[in-house]
Amino acid sequence: MIGSARQLFISKPIWARNLFITMVVVLVMGSLSVLLIKQGVIRWPLKVATAPSTTAGSDFLNTFTKVVAEERPMVQLKRIKKESFAASAKALESGEADLAIVRSDIAMPSNGLTIAIFRRDNLVLIVSGHSRLNSFQQLAGKKIALLKMDSAERNEGLSRLLDGVLAYYGITPGKVRREFLAIDEIGVAVAKNQVDAVLALGPSGLGSISKAIGTIAKATQASPKLIGEKQAAAIAKSIPGTEPNEVDEGAFGGAKPKPEEAMNTLAVTIRLVGRHSLPDFATGEIARLLTLSKAQLIATSPFARNIEAPDSEDGSNLPVHPGAAAYFEGEQDSLVDSAFGIFYLISIILGVLGSAFVWIFGIGKKGSAIEREIDVKLLLIMREARNADLPRLDRMETEIDEVVAAALNQNKVLSADLINIVAIATQQLDKRREALRCSPL
Repeated sequence: MIGSARQLFISKPIWARNLFITMVVVLVMGSLSVLLIKQGVIRWPLKVATAPSTTAGSDFLNTFTKVVAEERPMVQLKRIKKESFAASAKALESGEADLAIVRSDIAMPSNGLTIAIFRRDNLVLIVSGHSRLNSFQQLAGKKIALLKMDSAERNEGLSRLLDGVLAYYGITPGKVRREFLAIDEIGVAVAKNQVDAVLALGPSGLGSISKAIGTIAKATQASPKLIGEKQAAAIAKSIPGTEPNEVDEGAFGGAKPKPEEAMNTLAVTIRLVGRHSLPDFATGEIARLLTLSKAQLIATSPFARNIEAPDSEDGSNLPVHPGAAAYFEGEQDSLVDSAFGIFYLISIILGVLGSAFVWIFGIGKKGSAIEREIDVKLLLIMREARNADLPRLDRMETEIDEVVAAALNQNKVLSADLINIVAIATQQLDKRREALRCSPL
């Protein structure tokens, strides 16, 4: 059987054999590549641009890489440190990075789609428990402290957020005096009435806002009040990169957990975004690893407790990468499933090509049958020529001409074997004529 298959293969034209070998090699290499990637032997290298302030002092990505190493992930992350969120976004846009950690209100790359939300920072106004200030609308003519952050970029972002809220209420930014104060300065400033309120931006739980609440409570000997923004949904539409958010009761903790009841406010997000051209399986794999490692990361990195799935309907108007969305919605196809889909498509293509080959080879077989018929006729002519007389030789020569004409009409070009047989038959006729001429009458 193997011998017959080998003979059949050898009998095919060279181009057909080369095409068949090429297709087999492509299929084998594709299957091997899928297997190696699935087993973690080969990983998809991805470069991640990060701003230095995104991990709140802990090297989150390094911790993440160590935790998921044992999972044999299909992707491999390489960190590119950038000096700011804007630089991180620019690295994605320029192609220097495949992924980037950005802040939604500072810089969102034009080619970036959200894979995960690393943190949601809430805009909160903190006032003394004795203050009569109850809303952002009452800030005209007041002086407030802006809680100083760890970078000029984030300080400028906080100031812009304040300007955006004031603009919504028709308050000229210049009517609200402001200064940046560090966490250890705001308590005294509020206690001595040097400022009327403190504007802070931070996550729920332990963080900058909870620290500010504790500092002010200690300095004023009274439980401070938190002011959110009831019109956050409307304001978010006028400030790009912001969204409304509800802060749960007691979200910031403390001796008297704040807020005392759930409140609405404006929020910005720190996001992991990826190029829109990244394959769905790669972004889905990153989403899977973040979810899988979250419980382990919380023990080593406080930054991990705030990781959440992105929502395309959260009011931010920031699109979600389809690969990440598929994973979080439970609709992700694995790399192997995708490969099977590809192979299924290839099998359809091969089926069409196979039908074409059968048609082509059918024509070839038809042509070969005609050539075999011509070969038999020429062999009979050579055998009969041995005893033919001159008139018969002339008729045989005419028959050879007719055979050649028929072959040309069929194949356009004569095969080398047919040309050789025609030459031998012609020589046989010439030898017989010469013999007849030399023989005595």
